[in-house]
Amino acid sequence: METINKKIVFCGLLIMVLLFASLQPTNVKASVPYESYTYNFWLDIVRSPHAYLPDKESTGSSMGTTDLNAPSDLFIADNGYMYIADTNNNRIVWFNQDMEFVDEITTFHNGDTFNQPKGIYVTKDNRLFVADTENERIIEFDANKQFIRTINRPETDLITDATSFRPTKVVVDDAGRIYALAIGINSGIVELNPDGTFQGFMGASEVSVNPITSIWRRYFATKEQLARMELVIPTEYNNLFLDNEEFIYVTMGNVKVEDYGIDVIRRLNPTGKNVLRDFGYGSPVGDYFFKTDGKITRFNDITVTDYKLYTALDGANGKLFTYDYDGNLLYVFGSNGDRKGNFTNAVSVAQYKDTLFVLDSGKNAIISFKMSKYGALVNDAVRLHYEGKYNEAANKWEEVLKFNANSDMAYIGLGRVLLRNGEYKKAMEYFDLANNRKYYSKAFTFYRREFLADKFGAIVTGLIITFIIFIFARFMLKRYRKNRESIRRKATNEYLLK
Repeated sequence: METINKKIVFCGLLIMVLLFASLQPTNVKASVPYESYTYNFWLDIVRSPHAYLPDKESTGSSMGTTDLNAPSDLFIADNGYMYIADTNNNRIVWFNQDMEFVDEITTFHNGDTFNQPKGIYVTKDNRLFVADTENERIIEFDANKQFIRTINRPETDLITDATSFRPTKVVVDDAGRIYALAIGINSGIVELNPDGTFQGFMGASEVSVNPITSIWRRYFATKEQLARMELVIPTEYNNLFLDNEEFIYVTMGNVKVEDYGIDVIRRLNPTGKNVLRDFGYGSPVGDYFFKTDGKITRFNDITVTDYKLYTALDGANGKLFTYDYDGNLLYVFGSNGDRKGNFTNAVSVAQYKDTLFVLDSGKNAIISFKMSKYGALVNDAVRLHYEGKYNEAANKWEEVLKFNANSDMAYIGLGRVLLRNGEYKKAMEYFDLANNRKYYSKAFTFYRREFLADKFGAIVTGLIITFIIFIFARFMLKRYRKNRESIRRKATNEYLLK
């Protein structure tokens, strides 16, 4: 009887263990409604661990206010407060770090109201700028959210009376200069002086025109033909982000399939030149397999950390692409759908500490994602390398490889640390594993130089010895041939005498 009871207890424990082991992975997988991946050297998809995991979906009512209605923009201030341009509710609303309603602006300045505001920006001293789109103006509020001024259409010959000024996005630098995007203005970013006067356009997108078409337009086409011909205009930027060095990141979402490969993400310096680094396997343009499924990446927004790690939001396909300072793709995650953690119309992205927030205009909700341990290791490794803490970064990359042995970025990261530490031969091995020809060549150059420097004395000595041996061998060979010829002649003479 005692034996039977022991067997029953053992079987019960075994069943519980098996149930726990089988349920655990299933639950984890079921909670993540998307795949995470990156690309290798051949631009093939490589599955990777999840860098971010779905956290929660917050609606207006769950945060203590009226439900959002087609919101357009999301901004997180330095104090963690989250501001939203609630477009169809004609208001600006904000929440604290716990996603709790704080306040809203619906009327201001003697009863004035917004008309479909699409952009917001909060300065370091908590002044608020609103792109009041359909009212064709920018509104500024002070730190207490009291009205300061209205900035209307800039007075300049470059913006004609026939062109409306409908701002959609706005940022402000530390000097008070205002940068705005506006519907229908494709000459670049509108730059305004601190007093609101027009300064100029910045970072205009270049266009390429077929030479034959250009000649036809200029010399042969009639007025009627010109009117019927498609206008060649630059692609407009659709969002912008000001980083901690006051460089402006911009995105372009309205691109054609035939334009694939253009700089859809740019980092503009104060002169408007694109200085985004592009040293990855492929340029930072999103997915590379669109030719097989027809789904081209269309970026809607971008957010950038202080160590220049940037995450771009693909609104068309509901994905987030994260790159390091050099343009290396670190990870991709996200998808469209109805499940928790999916998107229906993702329009804006912002980051605060270890959480990414995506504003979904279709769900009228904010969807948050918590960084996983794997994502934290990757981000920490990138940050430490950017800060010059190379050995600490190497430790993080080694931890990354325990999670993902297929991480080319980990091999590249380790190789770069070894390269800086002068371990060129070992660095070459890691770069070879990642198929990174650029860094492999660099490491090989240093290795060859070091090898020649270390072995120079031995090489010179060896060459001298080799030269002496060569001369001696040649001398002995000539002597041998001379002696052999003398013996042959002597033998011939003796034969003739007989």
